[in-house]
Amino acid sequence: MGAARFRARWAAWTLDAAMAAPAMGIAAWWPVVDALAAWRTLRAASDAAIARAFDQGAYGAFDLVAALQADTGFAAVLTGTVGRLVADVGLALVLVVGVFALWCVGFEASAAQATPGKRLLGLRVSTVDGARPRPARLLLRFIAAAPSWLLLHLGHVLVAWRADGRALHDLVAGTRVEGGTGPLPRWAVAWLGLQVAAAVALVLVPVVLLGRVLVVLGA
Repeated sequence: MGAARFRARWAAWTLDAAMAAPAMGIAAWWPVVDALAAWRTLRAASDAAIARAFDQGAYGAFDLVAALQADTGFAAVLTGTVGRLVADVGLALVLVVGVFALWCVGFEASAAQATPGKRLLGLRVSTVDGARPRPARLLLRFIAAAPSWLLLHLGHVLVAWRADGRALHDLVAGTRVEGGTGPLPRWAVAWLGLQVAAAVALVLVPVVLLGRVLVVLGA
C-alpha cells in the first residue's frame, strides 16, 4: 500500500509540473533571454581576449591565464556579465518556484483540496483530522518540501514507509494526502513508464557516446 501511495503521488506531482510548465516558462522567459544574451556577450569577450593574448605570444596555459588576468577590458566584461548571469538565473528560479507555489497552494486551498494532477489520481490534501487546510498551512507544506528535494527525495520516500502515508512536508505542516491506495489507472502507469524510459535514456546516451569516442580513439 505504501508503494502504491508513493507512485500515485509521484504521478500526480509530475503531471502538475507538466501542466504548470507553460506558465512557469512564461514567467521565467525574460530572465532566461537576458541570461542567454549575457552568456553570448561573455563568450564573445572571452574569444576576443584569447585572440589578443595569442597576438601577444601567450600560447602556454599559464601565459594565457596571466594575459587574461591582465586584460582590463575582459575583466570588466567578466565581472559585469557574471553578476548579470547570477541575477538572471536567481530571478528565473524564484519566478518558476513562485508560479508552482501558486499552482499547488491555490488548487489545494480550493473546495477540491487538490491540484489537477491529484484530482486525476483521486488524491486530496487535508489536515490530520480531515479538515480543509488553510492557505498558510498549505504554503508551509510547499516550503517544507524543499529539504526532501535536497535530501535526494528521502522526505518523499517516507510516504512508502509510513503506515499513514505522510511525507516529511506533511509531518511539518500537519497535513495528509487522502487516497492513492488502489491500483493506478493504465494511463498513469504509462506516464510513469515514460518517465523511467526518459531517465534511462539520460543515463545511457552519454555512456554510449563516451563508448564510441573511446572506440574511435582506440582504433
